[in-house]
Amino acid sequence: MNAPDSAPDNAPDRASAPNEPQTGGNAHKEPTVEIPTHEQELQRLREERNNFEQQLQRQLADAANVRRRQRQEMDDQKRRVIEGLTQELLPALDSFGMALTAFDGGSTDPKALVEGVRMTRMLLTSALERHGLAEIKAEGQPFDPLRHEAVGVEPTTTTPEGHVLRVLQSGYLLGDRVVRHSRVVVAGPTPKS
Repeated sequence: MNAPDSAPDNAPDRASAPNEPQTGGNAHKEPTVEIPTHEQELQRLREERNNFEQQLQRQLADAANVRRRQRQEMDDQKRRVIEGLTQELLPALDSFGMALTAFDGGSTDPKALVEGVRMTRMLLTSALERHGLAEIKAEGQPFDPLRHEAVGVEPTTTTPEGHVLRVLQSGYLLGDRVVRHSRVVVAGPTPKS
């Protein structure tokens, strides 16, 4: 016989909540979740931190390698450009050397020396033009502060006011970018009599 306060054998082990469905003789058990101890959680966090540190170190090393490769490629490209330009400028340098040798050798013909200097300037100019350098056309043009640097103003009747009267030093463009402004004298108001 059963004791009066003992539950029958087919009764569930625990009391069911009123909204929980009854499953008959077998009660539905929820999976148990094991809560890690402080030591286990600390160990897990340390391992996670170590993984993040390793990933960060790999990423930093990769970024340093990319920067190093880019710097090396830029240096190589710069070297190739300078070598190419140097190859094109060497004939002008040779021409200067020949002109000086002719002058030092006692050549008394100043026309030959002037012609040699003109040829050298032409070689130098054409080499730079092939690389995109162009002289800024200034004389007689309206003054443009983006391309010209005014070093003086002179009254004149030959050039319209606000236009470039004289170029003291040529300016140059590399593509659309001003490498050096033209130093100019600008025409001022017409002198009054």
